[in-house]
Amino acid sequence: MALYCVMVKGACRGKGCDFWVRVKIRKLALDELVTGIRESIVECNIKNSMSLEDAIQEYWSQIGVRNMDKLCVEEPDLCTKMMDAEVLAQK
Repeated sequence: MALYCVMVKGACRGKGCDFWVRVKIRKLALDELVTGIRESIVECNIKNSMSLEDAIQEYWSQIGVRNMDKLCVEEPDLCTKMMDAEVLAQK
């Protein structure tokens, strides 16, 4: 039986938990997310010659997002904010 987590109001996800990252993303302004994504794109291009899509995914992974699909299902508004930041970062 999984432990109950009062913060997510459900079963504890253990190492798969990204509750605090979601809080952080919610609190960050859109322009701060855009800046972070752009920095990740530049860094990934210089160091690893990553594709744009991979560099963006690397940014989300580095800040702690564990499962983007689950996040988008559970918190569509937060997912929309993240996608908006991705689009703006590519301009």
